[in-house]
Amino acid sequence: MLAVVLSICMMGQGAPDDSGHWVEISRDILTELAKTHVPSGDPYATATAGISVDRTNGDVYLLANNIGICKSVNQGRTFELVSGDAVTGRFETGWGLNIDPKGRRLMAFSIYGSSAYSPDAGKTWTRSQLSHLDYGAVDWRDSGSALLAIAHESGGKLELSPDRGGHWTALGTGYWGVGLWDRKTILATREGTAGILRSTDSGQSWHRVSDEQVAAPVMVSFEGACYWLGENGLLVSRDGGLQWELRAKTPAGAALGPMFGANAKHMVVGSPDGLFESSDGGRSWRQVAPMAPEIKVLKGGRYATYGWDPVRNVFYASQMRMPAYRFRVHK
Repeated sequence: MLAVVLSICMMGQGAPDDSGHWVEISRDILTELAKTHVPSGDPYATATAGISVDRTNGDVYLLANNIGICKSVNQGRTFELVSGDAVTGRFETGWGLNIDPKGRRLMAFSIYGSSAYSPDAGKTWTRSQLSHLDYGAVDWRDSGSALLAIAHESGGKLELSPDRGGHWTALGTGYWGVGLWDRKTILATREGTAGILRSTDSGQSWHRVSDEQVAAPVMVSFEGACYWLGENGLLVSRDGGLQWELRAKTPAGAALGPMFGANAKHMVVGSPDGLFESSDGGRSWRQVAPMAPEIKVLKGGRYATYGWDPVRNVFYASQMRMPAYRFRVHK
């Protein structure tokens, strides 16, 4: 059994009156893990390094830096290590941990450690044969098995796997953004160059489908459409990434998300100023949470990771070398 129960009570972190400000939620689980895991000596491999939320039920997945994925089913009051040694290393960008919008399935794209796939909400894991991956996309709406990722410090090497990381094919270098519509339809962007490229033959040939500059490293598929944060606003495609519509401007510097609520009209994005919500499909935005302490969203979505539980309207934040936090929105 991979799961090692390390749940502990977190006094004062689950009180109902902690709404309206960021509360640290990682201290106790990290203290407990330190009893059984020897520090690596790497100054970058401390504290936490990524967080994400299953939008269907609010389960929180937190990466204890260089140790593994810890899961909470009670809004961060307690955690347990669920990945064993299948996931190690860290995330340096948003989308290091990619969760199926329909829940349960998740893929961890790790650097300086092992990447792995879980089909069952963290109960079991299959290690990827290739790791040291910055971030990646999964074809959740199709097979749920195809992965597209950027290798870390590789000159933008684009890697494709058809089978949850069992086999990989390098598709070239100089890439930055990634997206999967289905197992054969790939979206990508080039480093330092505006525009979106599309391939319908698993990356053997490419066609330019947009001149817009994207701002987020990973495209999101949700309810039959493609969403990509752009420098000039939210980009939306309803035909598998062939044609793109530019909607109203997003908050300045928005590079994380969109994260979706109950439907495609309700979404949240992360920016250097905090978290912003739209209830009209990205045509207008309002701030719902300030940026978390010590967590900074840089250009291209680097370092900060945010998660959103739309069921309870709770936000989570983490960043390499920093604690993890929770923010309950005032009712």
